[in-house]
Amino acid sequence: MSGTPFIPFPQNSSADPKSSASYHLHHPHHRGPKEPTNLPFLKEDQFTDTILVLEGKKLYINRCILGYASPYFQRLLDSAHKTAIAEKKSKAEVKISNKSYTEFVDLLTYLHPGTGSDVTEKMALRLLPLANEYEIAPLKEKCEKVLIGSLRKTPATPNVSKGSPTFKHRKDNGPELLLKCIKSADAGSSKALLEECVRIFSYQDIPLKDLKASTEISDQVKARIYENRMENTSSKMSKLASELEKERSEKEKLRSQLTDRHVTATKSRMSRITRFGSDPSVEDPSDQIMAQVPPARHHNYHSHRLSNAKGQIRDTKPRFI
Repeated sequence: MSGTPFIPFPQNSSADPKSSASYHLHHPHHRGPKEPTNLPFLKEDQFTDTILVLEGKKLYINRCILGYASPYFQRLLDSAHKTAIAEKKSKAEVKISNKSYTEFVDLLTYLHPGTGSDVTEKMALRLLPLANEYEIAPLKEKCEKVLIGSLRKTPATPNVSKGSPTFKHRKDNGPELLLKCIKSADAGSSKALLEECVRIFSYQDIPLKDLKASTEISDQVKARIYENRMENTSSKMSKLASELEKERSEKEKLRSQLTDRHVTATKSRMSRITRFGSDPSVEDPSDQIMAQVPPARHHNYHSHRLSNAKGQIRDTKPRFI
């Protein structure tokens, strides 16, 4: 029978078959995070003189990679190699606690000359706090630039007209990216990124529910965002009040002009009445009525007095055709 080979599970019924290594390696429906296997620091080579241990996993590097980039690691690795020489060890082994293995893979992927990898948005979110803690100034500036660029390209409010009505896992989810950026900026003491996040959070359409519920963002940053939004709202209200006052002033000015014009016209009319006894500009209503009545037809009978051949005058009635 073709297909995935059968991997027998332990006979202990209390054991969870999905917890075994065989399940994760061979089960066709398992979709765990894929780790890169072609990175040069995942295996030991002739340049390896330092081993970093994180979460039980090892990374093999030459101390110059971290020493040149980070004053923090320069001090740490110098001390570790002195200890290794004193213990007659060929390689220094440094255990780093409270840090993620994935974060250090990203860090070495950026720093190692054999990878040639640039910083992506996801890498920048993870690396910004590390770059600040380990005093890697060029990497910190790079992460800030990448994240600020992503914020300016991504709509601040969710566009629910595209795709699924739920935008939680969408790539163009502006509010979620904004929240991640402000967490990273707060943890990495990034003034530039924090200023950009606070500026975007000042918009009234940005929800504050997730920000209030987050325990990873300091109260100082939250207070600054609330204060900035209040100032922005106050500024908008002041601008609106100024526009309303301007409109009211223009309306009062127009009303005053109309009143002055009416008063002037009334005074002029009263002056004419006083001078001429009546207002010549106003016609008599009877004249207007009579003007609409058609004129009567008048006949001049004298024009019909005809002379006969004897010189006698006779009257003739007018004939109408």
